[in-house]
Amino acid sequence: MEFNINGGWEIREGRTICRWLIVWKSINETIIAGALAGYQGGGAFMMEQFCAETEDGSLSSLKIDFEDKITGEEIDFFEDVPDEILMECDDAQDLILEWHDEGKWEDYEQLILVEDKASELKQDKDMLLLDKNHNPLIGIINEKAGITAAPALLKN
Repeated sequence: MEFNINGGWEIREGRTICRWLIVWKSINETIIAGALAGYQGGGAFMMEQFCAETEDGSLSSLKIDFEDKITGEEIDFFEDVPDEILMECDDAQDLILEWHDEGKWEDYEQLILVEDKASELKQDKDMLLLDKNHNPLIGIINEKAGITAAPALLKN
C-alpha cells in the first residue's frame, strides 16, 4: 500500500520552510502509522514517528517518542510499537527526508523544501500545499504532536 502525504511549506525570505508534513498509511481498520515533521513554534522544528489507534472514528492512542499523547501514559515508542509497524514508520520517515534538504536543515535549523519537489505542489498565496488522500485525523495528530500548523484540504 502506498503512503498518504499531506504537507504545507511557507515561502519566505528566499527559503521554503515546512509548516507541516505528515506521511502515513493505514495498518488495519483501527491503526494508522507513519512520520510527521514541521514547525513547533519558537524556531523549533521536529520530525517524529507515530502510531495512532482509533476507536469509533476518534483517536484513542497516539504513541510518539516517550508518551501517548492521548492517554498521557509514559511509553517507549521503539519498545511498545510492533516491529512491523516500526518498519512502516521508518519508510514514512525516509519519505519525509526526500522532501527536505538535510544540509540546509542543519545550516538553518529549519526544514527546507528540496527545490525540485516544488513542481509537485499547489501554490496558494505564500504556501505550497500537498494533499494525497486526506484523513480528518491527521490535523489532530499534528496538533497533539505539537506542530503549530494544520493540514489543508486542497481544491482540484
